[in-house]
Amino acid sequence: MASLATLSMLAMIALPVKPPGYGEVKKGRHFTMTDTAFSHLTNIAHEARLSLSETMERLVRSTPIWEGSATLADGAFSLIEDYAVSLKDSPDSLLSILEDDDESLSA
Repeated sequence: MASLATLSMLAMIALPVKPPGYGEVKKGRHFTMTDTAFSHLTNIAHEARLSLSETMERLVRSTPIWEGSATLADGAFSLIEDYAVSLKDSPDSLLSILEDDDESLSA
């Protein structure tokens, strides 16, 4: 019978992650983004109680190609509301309300 320490060491080995339902293994990728966009992604992941990786996976998988290409087109993108900025700057935003709640809890 394996010891608890041996089982713990085996659990720490980095194995490819294959979430149920995807039918394929996730692989490490590299991309760049602004601090504002990364902060917004982090807030989305935190609210959803998901990892950044799983948040990106679900956001991409839930966006149809036609919608993604239309939204990301140079002419259209300037017309899209930048929620990373608008939520951060709005005093009534959910993010500012949550931050106020966190501050009052730690006080």
